[in-house]
Amino acid sequence: MKWKELVFGEVVSFCNNIGSRTFSLQDFIKAKLEIFINAKPDNKHVEAKIRQQLQFLRDENKVTFLDNSGHYTLRDIYLLDLEKEETKTLDLTKEEPEKREYIVETYVRRVKWAEQAKEILGDRCLYKECPNTFTKDDGTKYIEVHHIIPLCKGGEDGLWNLSVLCAHHHKMAHYGNERARRDIESFLLNEVKRRI
Repeated sequence: MKWKELVFGEVVSFCNNIGSRTFSLQDFIKAKLEIFINAKPDNKHVEAKIRQQLQFLRDENKVTFLDNSGHYTLRDIYLLDLEKEETKTLDLTKEEPEKREYIVETYVRRVKWAEQAKEILGDRCLYKECPNTFTKDDGTKYIEVHHIIPLCKGGEDGLWNLSVLCAHHHKMAHYGNERARRDIESFLLNEVKRRI
């Protein structure tokens, strides 16, 4: 197995073990160094090789370097094992279709980030003090958590990149014309920075 494939496989395994897409280089090397040494016994600079392969994976958008403290976020796979449980995906294997009504919630990559965003940013649409919200049967306000810079465009799972929006502005942020999308993105980045 090539180095890059080995490192990526162990990153996925490590993220599944810790239950998080974000990990520190130090913790990853501590947990996985012996595996790499055993897999590549001829290499005398295993830690340097791991760092090099993470750079290659970053260049391919499979991982993202978060900050200057040696933290990475796994991006390439759709769901971690824990996230598959959280989303409770539907079983579509039945041969006979049944008529059922579902309410489907869309979760951000890590549900805990969404919960924290709601706790800190509140339950009202952040976009230009929009009053467009409603109360659900349980008495809570309906609000959607939005990645300001989409994950597919290099955005991160982190409070600094999350906002709370009404359904209208959330759809507009994704599907509005380019000018509207840019305006919403710029406004939310400044507003969230101000609030946190």
